[in-house]
Amino acid sequence: MHITYVKISLHKFNDSDLKKKLLTLRDRFIPLALYRDENNYLAEAIEFQGRYFYRINGVTVEAAKYEYEQAINNPQLYYFSSALKLHHRVKHARDLGLGLNWPTKDAAPINIFELGK
Repeated sequence: MHITYVKISLHKFNDSDLKKKLLTLRDRFIPLALYRDENNYLAEAIEFQGRYFYRINGVTVEAAKYEYEQAINNPQLYYFSSALKLHHRVKHARDLGLGLNWPTKDAAPINIFELGK
């Protein structure tokens, strides 16, 4: 099992240099727990037995290989990003009560949005 920890955040469009420096200082001196919210958190990208998974706060969903790679390479939430797609997939799995206690139980499937219909 290979786990990559990914810090997820919103895309910083049009940020000033001063704001970027302040964010850098915030990341260094303030614990993550003080500014963790729905759009800023740690996720886990997991490769296990040739399959790919994505986990947030104990909820695990299955991911395609390209989603796994893209979430690691670009961990920002914005339109059409893999991180955003996985973010919503995890939220839906949590609402349906799926993907908890992986690997002892199954992860939520890739086609989770079809299950709620």
